[in-house]
Amino acid sequence: MKIYHVCEYCQQVYSADEVEGPEGAVRLNGTCEDCALELGMNETFTNMGQHFYN
Repeated sequence: MKIYHVCEYCQQVYSADEVEGPEGAVRLNGTCEDCALELGMNETFTNMGQHFYN
């Protein structure tokens, strides 16, 4: 399964991962590093604390 991390602001894919599991793709929203810097987010870039468990 492919996981695409898509920025909520610019709608660009900023990361793609592949994990074991059924075939297909999943889209996860977050904030890319460029948009985070532009918005003045002072924290180190993260995937907004989202955790998904299988």
